[in-house]
Amino acid sequence: MTPARFIGRHRSVEPLLTDLPPSWEVRRFKALLERSNVRNEDLSAPMMSLKSTGDVVLRSSLGNNQEPDDASLPRYLVAGVNELVVNPMWLVGGAIGVSAARGAVSPDYRVFTPRGEIAPRYLHYVVRSQPYIDQYLLYTRAQTTFDRRVQQPDLDNMPLPVPPIEEQRAIADFLDRETARIGTLIEEQQRLIELLQERRQSLVALTLLRGQAPGVGLRASGDSRLGDIPAHWRLVPTRYLCTITTGSEDSGNAADDGEYPFYVRGREILRIGHYSFDCEAVMTPGDGQGGTGKVFHYFDGKFQAHQRVYVFKDFHGVLGRYFYLFLSTFLRPVALAGSNTVTMESLRRPVLADFVVALPPIDEQRRIAAYLDEQTSKIDTLIAEAERFVELSRERRSALITAAVTGQIDVSTPAA
Repeated sequence: MTPARFIGRHRSVEPLLTDLPPSWEVRRFKALLERSNVRNEDLSAPMMSLKSTGDVVLRSSLGNNQEPDDASLPRYLVAGVNELVVNPMWLVGGAIGVSAARGAVSPDYRVFTPRGEIAPRYLHYVVRSQPYIDQYLLYTRAQTTFDRRVQQPDLDNMPLPVPPIEEQRAIADFLDRETARIGTLIEEQQRLIELLQERRQSLVALTLLRGQAPGVGLRASGDSRLGDIPAHWRLVPTRYLCTITTGSEDSGNAADDGEYPFYVRGREILRIGHYSFDCEAVMTPGDGQGGTGKVFHYFDGKFQAHQRVYVFKDFHGVLGRYFYLFLSTFLRPVALAGSNTVTMESLRRPVLADFVVALPPIDEQRRIAAYLDEQTSKIDTLIAEAERFVELSRERRSALITAAVTGQIDVSTPAA
């Protein structure tokens, strides 16, 4: 085996290359692949894009309407079958993979032709294994969202494990089979998660509009989103049920060791060292990355809120928990209809004040809230178990790939 130390300093991958099987070698990237500069001058190659999954796919399949201008088309690089396509700006996000079809890719990409010493499918698994993704991060010159380009000299000198060619093909066959099996299991669990989420949403919405008493008399609500509701329920705008205010803090004031929860514009709950609220409250961001009308929090105690987060408090005639369930279930379409979408979705206070709540008597609110908390908790437990299964399966798939491309497992038999 060629010693890894002659390659240079590559902290993430070198430990994996020091204990390879005796028949394996360690070779530089540039010794195994030749950079291609073939351009799509005759416009014969279809437009392709490289996904973070490593798949090189037809651009039209992505629903991307931003087509390049005609003048730039001849500059696009042609990637042939079994050629390696690299997006140097997003290697840390997995934008590297072997193409299964001929096509034209962005001139900002790089295309490489494997030499005879390395099998393309094996190469695909090696360069996409987690240690190599970690290595690309070490190569980046600037740790920002805007500049994570991996320079070509770093890529050229990157060490790769190279078993005999027939063993490479056997490893690729093994990983094709095993990753497909794991992928099927992941897809099944993801579909289960979708079904559970749909079941949860349906249960909550139906209970909040019909209550728990079957056969109760209904009346038209006059609101198309609510339909018929129990005859003894009232329809009350939010302005008459609580106080609507906002927080006053900026996210930069968060402190990891803060004593109090800090509700910001995303789903994550931060910490902070002081509080402005000490009450039962419901929170939702007025804008932000979480999506308008998608992020909601319920809390009773001392907390802080971002200046763009709406805080509903001082409830009268409605239980805070019931209000949280109703708002989080039905606000989204109302929020979008009344939002400012010129630059980004944003939620206006008058929209919230006018938001109508279907309101049963307090005792019935209490029973509904308790019932939904119990039932949704059960569903959430099942969702969490399925999500954990998906997470563990992905970790197993990643570990299996790393073990296979470094000779740590026998690929002649299926994985247990």
